[in-house]
Amino acid sequence: MAADPLQLVVPGTPGACWRFRYHSIEPWAGCSHGCQYCSARFSALVAGRLQELGTGFENPVPLLPAAELPGRIVDEVRRKGIRAAVLCRYTDILAPAFLQNGLAWDILNALARSPVERIVLTTKGLPDDRILALLREHKSKISYGASARPAENPAMEPHLPPLADRLSAAALLRRSGIRTTIHLEPLVAGMDDEPVTLRPFLDDLRRRGLLRVVFSYLALSGEVLGRFREKLPPRIFDRILPAYDNSQSTASFPMRPEIKRASVSRIAGALRELGFEFAWCPGQGVSSQERAQYRDVNPCGGSFCA
Repeated sequence: MAADPLQLVVPGTPGACWRFRYHSIEPWAGCSHGCQYCSARFSALVAGRLQELGTGFENPVPLLPAAELPGRIVDEVRRKGIRAAVLCRYTDILAPAFLQNGLAWDILNALARSPVERIVLTTKGLPDDRILALLREHKSKISYGASARPAENPAMEPHLPPLADRLSAAALLRRSGIRTTIHLEPLVAGMDDEPVTLRPFLDDLRRRGLLRVVFSYLALSGEVLGRFREKLPPRIFDRILPAYDNSQSTASFPMRPEIKRASVSRIAGALRELGFEFAWCPGQGVSSQERAQYRDVNPCGGSFCA
């Protein structure tokens, strides 16, 4: 078991891109979306808590009894003077089980009525009518992000709600005055950035009025690569691997520089041409020199989605 398992309220990670003070709220361990590329399932923090709770990653369990959870989160917000709360880093607040039993609404309602100044909610889930109404009621506090890849792919994301429904919810929240961003993530160079895939998706976003986009790429670790070998059809696996340098046995495999540069330029060019406000999220561990090389494609400084 991990020596320091996942906690309910997690301070911002040192070196992360967020510019102002924030805390991540982690109400449960695990996630039922089943995304094959998810790195959270391999986190020692998450594994330790899953073992304590006696569950598996794809069967999320609250860290505390449901009746206690919203109040304990608000207590933490008050005690630590938290101004910005991020939902979530290792899971998804809109997990279907907790939408259905009302726990997701209870947590969001408690947070919205707490002293927290900003709630940054990024999700692959689909908000129900109660959640939509709650977010609209507290729109001055909310930043909403809908994560989506340009084409639905059940092999990679077996349990996600339909993409069209998720984008419709995002468009409704944008029309309500909520700052709404579409997260194109995790993109695979050579697959998601091809014009035949990317352009119809961007045209659909434009029609919906979803004109703020941040994009980032698949982080390929050894664990994720192993899961891909096990779970993905060869026709998909064989399109992912060429973008990465897996010539050495390491914990993670970097994108090939020439492929990354071409892909970032292609995506940024399409977004610029279509009039989007956009940023590229290069991830952690990127040097200031590399950021400077990509200055023309708006590398995110940490505040774009907040």
